[in-house]
Amino acid sequence: MDISKRYSIELNKINNHLTDLERGRIYELTQTPGTPSCATMAQHLREDISTLLDLIENDKPGVLEKVSNVTNKI
Repeated sequence: MDISKRYSIELNKINNHLTDLERGRIYELTQTPGTPSCATMAQHLREDISTLLDLIENDKPGVLEKVSNVTNKI
């Protein structure tokens, strides 16, 4: 399985953060409660990228694989 499929959920989460930034969905612009600030968004991106790199480097399963394994056991 290639990396983009194996870690598609993790990559999608990062992509969603980037899309929010592109569309200006940040508190500084929208003043909408619950919308993350730029600093919070940057922190989320750092954490998500770090988590993804750890999964890849250590050949750990992503969310998709974990769910698949649990579903197959049911």
